Amino acid sequence: MDQIAPFVASLDSAIEDMSRLESVMLEETRTIESRDVDGLQRAVAEKQRLVTRLEAETARQKDWIEGARLSFTPEGIEAFIQAFDQEDRLGSRWSMLREHIRRCDQLNSDNARLIERDRRRIAATLRLLRGEDSSATTYDPQGRTAAGGQRGRTISQA
Repeated sequence: MDQIAPFVASLDSAIEDMSRLESVMLEETRTIESRDVDGLQRAVAEKQRLVTRLEAETARQKDWIEGARLSFTPEGIEAFIQAFDQEDRLGSRWSMLREHIRRCDQLNSDNARLIERDRRRIAATLRLLRGEDSSATTYDPQGRTAAGGQRGRTISQA
């Protein structure tokens, strides 16, 4: 029996889930940009489901690698592939999985930046509505610059 077949199947499963995760993260980007709260909640729920599946698959892969007395590190996985991949079934799959991981990591960083940008914009709007725009520079009656802080009335008082 083919000893490496279960590991190949595990990589195939992880690649498929990573590909789906990448699609979900692109959808997450669209929902963040369009401020679609319901869509964002659906994307986050699907993302969590996929991450849970990927964690389980990664644990199985770790067991195989460590069962071969190698460390579950990029170097250990490369050594596993070199030792057991006589038919070149693992190397290309491993590279594809790593590329999906790289793209998902980038999407995750990009989405975090989008969320932080929106959070800052909302915080600035709230400061303006409370009359606390500390980033704005205005002029006092004598023509001198007067920087931010609590200046006068909120929009509801005006």
